Amino acid sequence: MARYNRTIAVAVGSVAFLLASSAAQALPSISIIWRGVGATLVSPAGTSNHIADIVLTSDVVTIGGVFISIEFDAAELQAVNATELAVVNLPGMGNEFAPVSVGTVIDNGAGLIIEFDEATLSTGLVGGVTRTLGSVTFHVVAGANDNTDIDVIASLQNPGIDAITIAGGGTTNGTFVGASVTGPVVPEPTTALLVIAGLAGLGYAGRRGLR
Repeated sequence: MARYNRTIAVAVGSVAFLLASSAAQALPSISIIWRGVGATLVSPAGTSNHIADIVLTSDVVTIGGVFISIEFDAAELQAVNATELAVVNLPGMGNEFAPVSVGTVIDNGAGLIIEFDEATLSTGLVGGVTRTLGSVTFHVVAGANDNTDIDVIASLQNPGIDAITIAGGGTTNGTFVGASVTGPVVPEPTTALLVIAGLAGLGYAGRRGLR
């Protein structure tokens, strides 16, 4: 039932858009930002966990809802959990975002998170305002790092399901800013100590063999 509600909410916005003005509009943006770090996570510890925030900035139009997928490089990252904030306070009395259908679906094999949604029946997010909608905790896959591309990004990957809706009716396109993992993966301290101990043991055995 929750999935049907989500589909209906997007469909209503899409129908209203056909009746709305076709004037050009600036686009809202949805950014993935490593918490406390920024757009680029440099040389993370192998097998460590890091949180990526999902941040919406409305531009000119007033956003009524965000229905997105999140794509990630499964060779470098595995999603541990994805959280939609239960309440996102917006400017205006009684105005807030909340999940339309609570919970997301994670497919680590495909590198995809679907059914992330935040929306309001009130006045929406006005232009020029930024709000964090939720977050994803990722597990860094040790030894898998290509240093060359965007490794996690939001998208409108599912036609008819994903959309950015305008308060009062209609939909809009968006710009999507991804985040990266770069640099060599650093071994965990325990792993590094085991490697050092192993090398020291080999050196000792070699010296004994020479005697």
